[in-house]
Amino acid sequence: MLTMAMERTERFDRTIKARNLRECLGGAFITAFFAFLAWKSPNALARTGFLVVAASGVWIVFYMLRYGREAPAPAPDGSLADFQQALLRKYDHQIRLLKNVKYWYLLPPYMGLMLGSAGIVMANAAKGQPAWPQLFAVAVYTATFGFLWWLNEGPGVGKLRRERARLLEEMDKPE
Repeated sequence: MLTMAMERTERFDRTIKARNLRECLGGAFITAFFAFLAWKSPNALARTGFLVVAASGVWIVFYMLRYGREAPAPAPDGSLADFQQALLRKYDHQIRLLKNVKYWYLLPPYMGLMLGSAGIVMANAAKGQPAWPQLFAVAVYTATFGFLWWLNEGPGVGKLRRERARLLEEMDKPE
């Protein structure tokens, strides 16, 4: 049982580490891409919006590195109960992280995209071009961000809660 608990904790830690790495690489890409867009922006409002998105990429990298993982697993000579409690804390931490994703992960870049889109609409209006293509982009952003919100708080949290409940059941069984 102890070996299984150790392996389960290590597997969970590897999964979280891989997710954090992907998020950090994505945040770095977002920062570079939207900094470039800000530099090429048609007006100050679009530039401000794209700089907000670029700063959001930096924020996501910082947040993932600072808060993305729980304390390390107990020492290899720890007891089964130590590993189970550590894994419970890790599940709880990730559940909290995913339940707050709308605030620290989605809202900052979404607001920047809305500002950037408003700036592009203003620039297009000044040229006599229609606003609907940018409004379509806003609908796509909104749908995408809404889906990501649902994905994290629905299936993501649900999976972690099921794993946590399974672990609690195992802890209640006599050895």
